[in-house]
Amino acid sequence: MTKTPAHELRELVAEELITYLGEGVLNRDQYAESLDYSGIEIEDFDQLKKLHFVLHGDVVEYIDRLPDRLRRIKTVTRQQTETVRGEVRGTVNWQQTTRQRGSLGYNDPTLFVVSNPEVEYDIPENRVLKKLLSVIAEPLTDDVESVDRDWRDQWDDQDIVGLQQTLAHNIYLDSLPAPDEIRVSDRDLETARRSRHRLYSRSYELYQLYEDLMNNRFEKESVRNLLNETLVTPTEDYTLFELFCVFGVMRRLRSRYPEIRLKRIDSSTEMLAELEGPTQRLEVYYDQNGPLKFFESYPSSDELAGKDVPEMIRRHATALEAHGEALEEFLSRGSQHSFYSGRPDFLVLRYTRDDPDSRFRTENLAEAIIGEVKYTRNENTFSEGLRELMEYIHFARTAEDYLFGTESGSIDVNGVLCTDGVATNTDSAGIVDHATTLDLLRSKEEG
Repeated sequence: MTKTPAHELRELVAEELITYLGEGVLNRDQYAESLDYSGIEIEDFDQLKKLHFVLHGDVVEYIDRLPDRLRRIKTVTRQQTETVRGEVRGTVNWQQTTRQRGSLGYNDPTLFVVSNPEVEYDIPENRVLKKLLSVIAEPLTDDVESVDRDWRDQWDDQDIVGLQQTLAHNIYLDSLPAPDEIRVSDRDLETARRSRHRLYSRSYELYQLYEDLMNNRFEKESVRNLLNETLVTPTEDYTLFELFCVFGVMRRLRSRYPEIRLKRIDSSTEMLAELEGPTQRLEVYYDQNGPLKFFESYPSSDELAGKDVPEMIRRHATALEAHGEALEEFLSRGSQHSFYSGRPDFLVLRYTRDDPDSRFRTENLAEAIIGEVKYTRNENTFSEGLRELMEYIHFARTAEDYLFGTESGSIDVNGVLCTDGVATNTDSAGIVDHATTLDLLRSKEEG
């Protein structure tokens, strides 16, 4: 059975994502770091926005038409006045020459004041132009040029090199200060905006779009259009589906706990989002462990000594220790063997507050929702995801304590397996719920 097409997921994700980003309730840097750009390590949201900017069709078209438009670059001719003796090059300004000779107290027939035309390139329109070209060239040089992936197919290497050479060697642009030294003023922008030359009016439009994007002015239609076109284009389809599922689970939580609200979030945290109400607080993690651990180191042979364990486990531990010793001798390297390690696709931690009116209220972890996402309608992949989810549930730790199966039983541990529509006999089995694309779309329509 055919999966939900990526372009439909893109439409579903983009609108919600732009809203969350604009309201500041989504950790922008955490979102950026979670995306897989196949060869580019995204460190923060600013880097991601610059990448989206140069992937915008209007920017690509602008660079395509740049060589022709640069042939008609605007200049200003100014008359430069100079006092010379002897050889005269230029037009003699006789009025100033007479005044200058008289100011010296004697009539020097070899002294002349001459005027020569000088072509000036450092004008507002060209400052905007050069600044725009530099902000386009930066992500192309730093990020795009070094990768060979389908998502950058509108930029071939010749386009990128051509832009670099234009900035470095164009005789007109070279007469202006270096891009880092150019401070584009409101007057510069207004002059470019009013220019009849399309090179400059278009430079203004794109530079203004860049400024709006970098300053998170998501309410502007031009910024929203850019993000709708490019925001999730380079990511893998499964990443789109993961984001769709995470947002769907967040909608479900808001419906389940109507008193909670998404709050503005600090990018320094690992959380993707945070929801808060008078009596409880929820932390949402995407592609992160958060404060939980999903790692078990393999027990050593000493730890197994005297315990009733199968002989195969004991021999395995001994073999792993022998491997570590031999590796140290061969390569002077240590080794670490894990019995289990993993990372769920998303994690929600719900904390309850004992006294919401107290200044000294305390919070206690009440529930952990562990999520696994499979962009599939295949039963075998469903089975694989269910196994992974069960392992996450049973190996989840806070500090040294397991969350599931503890004597206290004070923490509820539940799992959510999201698929694109695997047909199952039930939506829930024990501590695991199954949510399909249709289920999550239904929560969107109800919201």
